Amino acid sequence: MRSSESNEVCKRVRLNDQNWQVGRFLEEGVEQRFRNLRQTNFLVEYIKDGLIKYIMDGEILRIEKLYEGYNQTEVIKNVEQIKYLRWEGEYGGNQKKVGKWNAFWRGDNLNVGGHYNENGQKQGKWIELFTNFFEQIKKKIELVQVKSLVLVFINKIRDMESGQQVLKIKLLLVEYMMRMAKKMVFGLIFMINLASKYINGLKFGRWDTYFQMSFEDEIQLIGGGEYNQNGVKSGFWIDIHEDYDYYEYQIIYLGEYIDGKKYGQWNTQFKDPNFLDQQSFIGGGFYDQNEVKTGKWIELYEDFRNVCQILLEGEYVKGIKQGKWNTQFRLNQHHKFKTIGGGNYDHQGIKNGRWIEMNNNFWKQCQVIESGEYQNGNKIGSWIIKFRYTIKYPFNKIGGGIYDNNGMKNGKWIEIFKNFQNSSQVTLVGDYLNGTKTGRWNIMMRYHEKEKFQFIGGGMFDQQGLKNGDWIELIENFGIQNQVIMKGEYLFGMKLGQWNTLYRNNPKLDFSIIGGGQYDKNGQKIGYWVDLNNYFGNEQFGSLQVLKGTYENGLKKKKFTHNFLHQG
Repeated sequence: MRSSESNEVCKRVRLNDQNWQVGRFLEEGVEQRFRNLRQTNFLVEYIKDGLIKYIMDGEILRIEKLYEGYNQTEVIKNVEQIKYLRWEGEYGGNQKKVGKWNAFWRGDNLNVGGHYNENGQKQGKWIELFTNFFEQIKKKIELVQVKSLVLVFINKIRDMESGQQVLKIKLLLVEYMMRMAKKMVFGLIFMINLASKYINGLKFGRWDTYFQMSFEDEIQLIGGGEYNQNGVKSGFWIDIHEDYDYYEYQIIYLGEYIDGKKYGQWNTQFKDPNFLDQQSFIGGGFYDQNEVKTGKWIELYEDFRNVCQILLEGEYVKGIKQGKWNTQFRLNQHHKFKTIGGGNYDHQGIKNGRWIEMNNNFWKQCQVIESGEYQNGNKIGSWIIKFRYTIKYPFNKIGGGIYDNNGMKNGKWIEIFKNFQNSSQVTLVGDYLNGTKTGRWNIMMRYHEKEKFQFIGGGMFDQQGLKNGDWIELIENFGIQNQVIMKGEYLFGMKLGQWNTLYRNNPKLDFSIIGGGQYDKNGQKIGYWVDLNNYFGNEQFGSLQVLKGTYENGLKKKKFTHNFLHQG
């Protein structure tokens, strides 16, 4: 049996071994924004007979048939994977995976996967994707493909005690990986640990973390510390931010471990790649003996990066935020941090009263804030969305709407597009009913705050919040350099029939068709298609490429040809 893993809203999905809970549920996950992953929400709908639908913004992104009795399931949390990742293989008579399974991304075979035995267990050689594999990381797929080689080197390292020999082997591995990744746009960014030795499989002694921008550059020591005989961190350590990135996140944490737990004062340092000679203290606070935050803390905003330098400052009481917390922002190290938002937490760490928050898309080119009231952690009443062009300008209202007493959006709303920015200010205008989009929604756009908004797209949502009928949509990374729209039809949340891709390179010109193709009744691409390169119009890549080829059941039949778009 061949398979492709392709109105009440609740907080979480609850399943047990006996019951299949039919209904629609709200899930928290992550999606790609710019070069990183950010938190987002989507809907998961469970239908009888083991069907599951993933829904976001009125579109059904994925429908799966769950086998193996569907008594347990792990919801996919990564929106990019929901949309683009498929595993292809066979199910045996016992409804368990069997034989060879391969992973596909946007219809391309990633050449990763392996074999399942007759009991549905993995066996033999496997090449796997890490949990939050997403589009930006796809360009580093060569690194995933050499995982078996990496394991060979690691096994050799475990048998050695000489730090110099370990370093030599590691550098050989780095050189090989660089050769495998020549086509990567940003160069190879990686961290390596050089261990003195393992004892009984546990890390022991001094471990240092190194960084290298490219193979031609010097390897730099950026962190590290000691592991004790129990294999846990001990003493002074320099930890590296999990998203450490040369361009965006040169962030380190400095402090002490006692038996694997952070204790005492921990400081946060940040180096802006545009000011490489300066590394500044930007935050930190105190941990008690149980590694619980206490007292005054300055923390990084969850999307802190070079172009979004935001700090959160306030008090912890036994690990719970309490009292007044301020949000501070600066453009770069030439500027001082200034309070731009904040509000109060009660003694249980729940937001209450008046708050000013950063929009989820806030950064240097999208300085958007939202202000309104919280009641026991729920937004209520009128919330206003404000925007300013630069720090020299005041914030002005650009959108907003009403939350009911249950924190649900109702009535007319003006929201901002996820890729809203100074040079392409896009808003979404329409109605909510009990938290669900309904009726006509228009996509409006202007290029400057002194201009009036003009219609550029939109369509209808049905009573279930699903897109229906003719729609004009914007490409996810729509911007002044990437003015791409898609026209086609939805049927109960699924794309159907002919969809055309249109482009213009000048706001004064009309859109013209540059690509597109057909969707079948299951929302899968079929037949001849002209796709856009995944980074079409991105300034960092400087090219306008289209890909031409044929799909069968959503999978590419063979390698697509690349063509450059000739602009008239």
